[in-house]
Amino acid sequence: MYACGPTVYDYGHIGNFRTFIAVDLLYRFLRQSGYDVRYVMNITDLDDKIIRNAAAMGSPSSSTLRNTSRRFWRTRRR
Repeated sequence: MYACGPTVYDYGHIGNFRTFIAVDLLYRFLRQSGYDVRYVMNITDLDDKIIRNAAAMGSPSSSTLRNTSRRFWRTRRR
């Protein structure tokens, strides 16, 4: 099962997580129904918003992406 992940240019918000809640419910339903499900999700790693925010913070895009990606995964695990 593939879910299109977020563009992690800033902190997550309810709009981001609505998609992941829906996909998580589908995943759990399929597993409960006996299906063997592999759940894959991408994170957009290059986007104008990422570049813009990195420039505003004075840091490389890769550093901004790494930090915002970590925040996303920490928040998602809660």
